[in-house]
Amino acid sequence: MEPELAAELSSILASARAHLEQEAALGGPGLPIGDALERLAARASTAASPEPPRVAAPDPASAPTAMPNVPLPVPVTPPPADVSERAVRLSQLAGEAATCTACALHQMRKQAVFARGNPSAEIVFVGEGPGAEEDRLGEPFVGPAGQLLDRMIAAMGYARDDVYICNVVKCRPPENRTPRPEEGIACSRFLKPQLALVAPKVIVALGRCAAENLGVARAEGSWRGRWGSYEGVPVMPTYHPAYLLRSPEQKRIVWDDLKLVMGRLGKPVPPPKGRA
Repeated sequence: MEPELAAELSSILASARAHLEQEAALGGPGLPIGDALERLAARASTAASPEPPRVAAPDPASAPTAMPNVPLPVPVTPPPADVSERAVRLSQLAGEAATCTACALHQMRKQAVFARGNPSAEIVFVGEGPGAEEDRLGEPFVGPAGQLLDRMIAAMGYARDDVYICNVVKCRPPENRTPRPEEGIACSRFLKPQLALVAPKVIVALGRCAAENLGVARAEGSWRGRWGSYEGVPVMPTYHPAYLLRSPEQKRIVWDDLKLVMGRLGKPVPPPKGRA
């Protein structure tokens, strides 16, 4: 009932009650509706009072839950437009990686292996981790697998230093084993800002480990040759050059993946110059 109507009804009922009381005082029979009038008056009074605002009960589905025990996201700022400033910031990040003790890999390293190549490259190759030669020289992909990668890069029409190359982890895993998930998570504090600073147009993930750490490989089933995305950057996962040294028949498949990368960059496929 509208508050204005309820107030008017309450006033009418009050007048009627007063009239009946006067009739009864003068000895009149009155009307046998006194109790009904009292109940109606009470309802009118209640309706005239403003109803307190209703507060919705909390939705259990929207109630805050405890945060899982995961590392906090690494803040990433846009890459500086000035190339020299970008190089300075990458150098600072490399210095931090050189003294990092966040996981057990630092215990046996000779030195951290951060990156090589052009910090403004349009394409970045991300591997798994440094090997013995990389650990000795402090540069990624300088052993036999790196030499094959250089030939693959040349076949794409790039010079060795036109691209940017780094690894998921910056310290050599023992016996060149695949980096463990916790090691990749610990080193993401370097990889994530590193890729953000370079800001490539395309990333090539070399091997399942790199693809998994970039979030473009499913836990099971096929994973290579399928476009994914990392922080908004297209990612092409393909086989690692070390695997191609053991299985050279897979080189053609990887070349097909790299042709997709060139197509995404609008780069023509160079004519073949011989086998990699």
